[in-house]
Formats: sequence, structure tokens, C-alpha cells
Amino acid sequence: MVDLHCHILPGVDDGSFDMQETVEILKKAKLAGFDTICFTPHYMEPQYLKNKWQNQQILNQVEMKLREEHIVMNLFLGNEVFICDKMIDLLENGEITTLADSQYLLIELPMYQELSEEVARKMIEPLLQKEIKVVIAHPERYRYIQKNPKKIFEYFDENVIFQSNYGSLMGAYGKEAQKTIKQLLKNKIIDYFATDTHHLNHCFYDKIQKAQGKLLEIVDGEYWWILTEKNPKAIIENKEITQLRKEEN
Repeated sequence: MVDLHCHILPGVDDGSFDMQETVEILKKAKLAGFDTICFTPHYMEPQYLKNKWQNQQILNQVEMKLREEHIVMNLFLGNEVFICDKMIDLLENGEITTLADSQYLLIELPMYQELSEEVARKMIEPLLQKEIKVVIAHPERYRYIQKNPKKIFEYFDENVIFQSNYGSLMGAYGKEAQKTIKQLLKNKIIDYFATDTHHLNHCFYDKIQKAQGKLLEIVDGEYWWILTEKNPKAIIENKEITQLRKEEN
């Protein structure tokens, strides 16, 4: 399996504290069946500013440590970028990076402060014009989407991709996020799932079977496969994903 959203690159953001914690988390990931991980440290001014080169050096150290531990995994680098009006410049300057050097860029929105439709589109349109595939992280967690899921259609056109967290299926982010994810899945808005793991005590790898089981209670087998297997693999390979969405009635 492939995980395209996690914060376990040691010591770079609000995720894994150190190399020991990172290795322990990756052992859990391996045991759960994940053989490919894309690290997505936050890029958010002014708190988290490590650039692509700095993160790659740390990733190289993680790979070395895994070899010492005889753990075989495919590790890649990305970012979860807090939405701003200079993402093109940040990409071109090597401050941020796409998922595994693909065309897909993972973006986080404000959790509570709602952006206007005009501002959201103004920030995202330049990326789409550059043929960057915009991925919005965990829409079910944003308070304004919880209040009105139809805002997804107001903010974003059909070219935008949506990634949800496995933890949302199990109520890890509260009842409203759990309710919202079910509604988004009903309309096939979500395009793939990831763990968004941060720490050993915030680790969804050892709960993955339970989470995927809950997902299968909500969607059919084909959509389940697209969400958990097909699309994450397509992104790592920089291929087109499969989208099944339909607008809310």
C-alpha cells in the first residue's frame, strides 16, 4: 500500500520528534502492509520553513537508518503546503515540492477561517494553469465544509483532487468530521485516502484494517479499491487518477 500524507520526517514540523520515533512508526507501517511512504512535512510560514533540499537530507538519513534495521520500504518526499498566493514561486525556488516529484501538490486550507471563493480560486488557478494537479488535504476536517459540504463545489472545479484521512472514518477528528466524510463519500467527492500520521500516539497504521473495513461499509468495492489502492499508486507513478464524483442532489 501507499501512504501519501504523513508527518514522520523527524524534527521538521509538528510530527515525529526524532529518528527513533520515525523508525518505530515506519515499522508499524510496514507491518500494516505499507511499502511506499511519501513524507509530507508542513510548509507554513512562519513556523515550518525547511526547504526541499533540507528535507531531502533528513530523508536520506531515514533511508540509511532503515537499511541498518533491514527494513525495505520505498520512501519519497513531498509537502503539505498551507495555501498562499506564492505557491508557484515556492515550487520554482525549491522551497516546496510536489508528491514524489509528480504533478500532484498537496495543499492545506485554514481549519476554521473560511476563505472566500474568489481568494481560494485566485490562489489555486495559477497552479492549474501550470498543469500542477492540486490536492486538497482532508476537506472533511474544515469547519466551514462541515457546516455546508456544498461549498466544495463553490470553491473548486472538477480539476481539483480531494484526499481524506483514515482517522476521520473512526471519529479521530470528532463527530462532525466523521459525518462529513460519509456525505462526501456518498457523492464520490473523495479521490484517495491517507493516514496523516504524526506520532506514535497519533498513528493509524495499526488501525488500518479497521479503518478500511469502515470504509467498505460506506462505499462499494470498486470505489474502495480506487480510494485505497489505485489512486495512491497512480500519484506515486505520476499517472492520471480515476475520479467518480457527482454533484450533491
